[in-house]
Amino acid sequence: MRLIRGCLALAAALMLTAAAGAAMGEEMQVFVEGGALEREEATRLVALLGEAFPEAEWTAVFEEDGGDLRTLVMEDRAPQLAICSPLTASPWAKEGMLLPLEGCVADLSRMQRQVVDACVWDETLVMAPLRADHRRMAVNRKLMEMRHFSYMMDSLDHPVWYPSEINQILEEFSVAGMPAIEIWPDENGGSAAVEALVQSIYCGALLSEDGKQCLADGGGVLAGLTWLRDMVAGGTIVYVKDRQTALERFMAGKTALFIDWTDEEDRKLSGKLRSSGVELEVMPYPSAAGYPVRSFDLVAVCAFRGTSGAQEDLMLEAIAFLCEDVKAQIVLGDRAIWQDDAIWLPCMTATDRGMTLRKLFAEALDAVMEGGKTPESALSSLAATMNAIP
Repeated sequence: MRLIRGCLALAAALMLTAAAGAAMGEEMQVFVEGGALEREEATRLVALLGEAFPEAEWTAVFEEDGGDLRTLVMEDRAPQLAICSPLTASPWAKEGMLLPLEGCVADLSRMQRQVVDACVWDETLVMAPLRADHRRMAVNRKLMEMRHFSYMMDSLDHPVWYPSEINQILEEFSVAGMPAIEIWPDENGGSAAVEALVQSIYCGALLSEDGKQCLADGGGVLAGLTWLRDMVAGGTIVYVKDRQTALERFMAGKTALFIDWTDEEDRKLSGKLRSSGVELEVMPYPSAAGYPVRSFDLVAVCAFRGTSGAQEDLMLEAIAFLCEDVKAQIVLGDRAIWQDDAIWLPCMTATDRGMTLRKLFAEALDAVMEGGKTPESALSSLAATMNAIP
């Protein structure tokens, strides 16, 4: 009996050795989409993978260096892992080329449902959420104090501004000869901030919670777009040529609020603002509900089907590591994917349908701002077009 147990233990050890050997020395490429992570962040994450799984050689492949993910896949050079948006990964999910991640990602129950939904294809989890990048408003505290709005900056009493409060701010700055807010026409999908503002202020939604039904002609969105049209028509909100112009004017202290402050701006520009004497505050969009409204883009990681079971097991272990390891969490920072009391809008950049809706909304917005259509007709046409898409 002792001999039999010894033989079984030896056989098990040989099997583990063989499995590890199958991945030993194999190159594991991690594709990083442009804009998904800062280069330094991605480099550090891949280095951590190398430390945690030394049986393989881990290499970062950056889009700006070696081409986009579609090119790599079509040239039969698909990476083992890809850090990218759900939209970028969706064609390969449709083709069945991504490994299912069910049981691989911890804390899914703590993640916001809209975050997880963006990572599911055909009821199967095919991506692991790494970080959500949220849009918010940046506020110049000194300019607000000059107009006697210090009390509005108290995050306890005013965590979110109500429509009446943002109207008061806009009117006061307008009387003083300074626009508080500037918006801009769509430029390569750049209307996302205005899209978020229109949905937030009167609690509208362009999409249903599951992201499948277009609600663009609903009362909340109509009220939001009508409010924006009236503010622009009255000169209270100024229409400028592009986002960069609005950002530069905010950075120069010529406007009090910038409505498209993303995590990327926060990382790159907050230090510059402080050094120039601008005291920056970040606020959620105004909302009649009194709760923050989350408009976000998502960075996630997926795994392409491998050449062996051992390689696929290693990829799944690597994804679990990125989602759970303490050092990886430090690199990723505030992942901003967890459930809270806010109202979360569906991730528009997760699907082709969402991106089509974004494009149509931008066209509707421009038509309304230029006076070619009423908010009612523009949103009605938008909804009809979306509902005609299978």
